[in-house]
Parts: sequence; C-alpha cells; structure tokens
Amino acid sequence: MPNEPQKFWNFSLELYNREGVAAACLELQDAYQLDVNLILFCFWHGKAYGEVDKELLQSVIELSIEWRSHVVQPLRSARAWMKLNPSPSVHFDSLRERIKADELMAEKYQQEQIASLTSAFNRGRQCVFGNDDIGKNIDSLLHAAEIEQDGKITSRLEIIRGAIEE
Repeated sequence: MPNEPQKFWNFSLELYNREGVAAACLELQDAYQLDVNLILFCFWHGKAYGEVDKELLQSVIELSIEWRSHVVQPLRSARAWMKLNPSPSVHFDSLRERIKADELMAEKYQQEQIASLTSAFNRGRQCVFGNDDIGKNIDSLLHAAEIEQDGKITSRLEIIRGAIEE
C-alpha cells in the first residue's frame, strides 16, 4: 500500500496520462503560469480529503514557489534552451535527456513534499466531503494566484475533471 506522497504521485501520473489532460495542464501553465503540481494537488486533495484548508493551501503554494523558482524552472529553462539550440553532439542530446529526467524527479520531489505537508496537516482531522470540493480547491488556488477564471481556464479544467470521472 503506497504512502501518502506515493499516492499523490500515482494519482497525478494516472490523471496526467489520460487523454487531453497533459495538454490542458501545459496550456494552463504556459498561459497563466499555473504550477501543474498545484493544479493536480487541487484535484487530488478534493478526491482524497475534500476542500483544502486555506492555511494548508498557502503552505503548499509557498513551498511550490520556492522549489519551482530555485530548482524546477532552472532545469526547465536549460532544457528548453537546449531544444531551441540543438547540437549535433550525442553528448548534448544525452545531457538534455538527463536534464529532462532530473526535471521530472524535481516535480516528483515537489509532490512528495506537498503530500507530506498535507498528511501532517490533515492528521487527526475529520475529512468532510462537500459538493464540488475540487471546484472549491481550484477557485482557492486561482484566488491565491490572483488569476481571474475565464473561458479558457474553465474549458481546460473541465478536460481534467472529465478525465477523473472516466
């Protein structure tokens, strides 16, 4: 039986690999600078625990901002630069692939830290599931990120929500 960090990672991998989800997440990331792990967190928490507490969400956001800015984004930037500036060297391609793998491991580590925070925060708390906890979690994330929900955001989130309900 997987531990909490592994449950979040497994949930994310399964959801992300469903039709349309990766593209929807990446569009939200590129167009609105939304952290994909935070989007997935909102869905996972809604399914596993219900509505996310504002204090927990703020802690998760702060952790994610630090990790993304100091680890994930530099790796992503290096990989993107290498993709736009290819070299005929096999070593160059190998390095780019290693950076891609490291970026994925950095994303996994971020999720493990988020799940550990969540588990500690929710330990001993009664989980109460309400109507549309995922929607409430997404609304809280968008509010915290000072992003006004528009049609494009709504349509991409509906793709993700639809994939969960498959």
